Amino acid sequence: MKKPGLVGRILAADSAASMLALIAVFVIFSAVNGRFLTSLNIHGIIVSAAISAITGLGMTLIIAMRALDLSVGSIMGFSAIIAAELLAFGWPLWLVIVAGMLVGCGLGLLNGLLIVLLRLPSFIATLATLSMILGGQLLITQGETVPIHNAVFGSLAIGTIGGYLPLAAIIAALIFAVVWVVFHRTPFGRHVAAIGGDVRAAIGAGINVNRVTLGAFTLVGLLAALSGMMVAAELQNADSTIGAGAELTAIAVVVVGGTSLAGGRGNLFGTVSAAVLLASIKAGLNVANVSSLYEDLVFGGILIVALMVDGLRRGNRRRGMLVV
Repeated sequence: MKKPGLVGRILAADSAASMLALIAVFVIFSAVNGRFLTSLNIHGIIVSAAISAITGLGMTLIIAMRALDLSVGSIMGFSAIIAAELLAFGWPLWLVIVAGMLVGCGLGLLNGLLIVLLRLPSFIATLATLSMILGGQLLITQGETVPIHNAVFGSLAIGTIGGYLPLAAIIAALIFAVVWVVFHRTPFGRHVAAIGGDVRAAIGAGINVNRVTLGAFTLVGLLAALSGMMVAAELQNADSTIGAGAELTAIAVVVVGGTSLAGGRGNLFGTVSAAVLLASIKAGLNVANVSSLYEDLVFGGILIVALMVDGLRRGNRRRGMLVV
């Protein structure tokens, strides 16, 4: 068998490429502005990356299954609003967090049911629920911001361990460990990859595709809810703007991290690396005084490059759309 050339080896080294890009970003932006390496900026990068990584880890399983979930951003916002409202009603903090995650599970399960029962493509089903959930947010808040006056809840995002390590990083690390075990060490994770690789072969092997689909979308809903509550904790308020665009960020960190839209495999470590990379680029643009108007342009370009690399890696020269 012919050994892959240098380009092929680089394209195959997903996590290594993300780490090298991250190092380059740190070197470039620290040279542009010394404020990039301040403790405050690094803390902000870690918190932002942790929140993106948590949603991205769930999205990794969805994309590995050759599906998409466009509703994660709206689930983040809806769960955050519910949590803020329950805190205002005087509910205990632990119960608020549980309720918020249950809301996320329920919305994720709804996505799964639409896909399984109505046989809708995941893209269409979650696009519909995105609109429905956004409408629900506006009905609850009437377009107003719900303030949060709970310091302990705020520590979910801005709290630290020992005064240095952000609590958000600890939460993200625990989520990573759980999702890694689920994906790599359980039948459920193997079934997710099998469905993404070849759904007909998975059915032939006796895999219950419907059950796995419900489980995967429920899990991503739960993780999106946790991310949404962490954003609300950081802002100390909740409104319908929380999670806006988060679905594209989640897809970006997954694809940039090396998980192929063609399904069949998922690179969880690559997702986390890409979350740190994109958070670092955003922070670097801020300290370099680059207008926020250019952020979406930069991130869109990064996503396009990642998709091109994905196509080259798979040797995909076919034209047309990939329907999921």
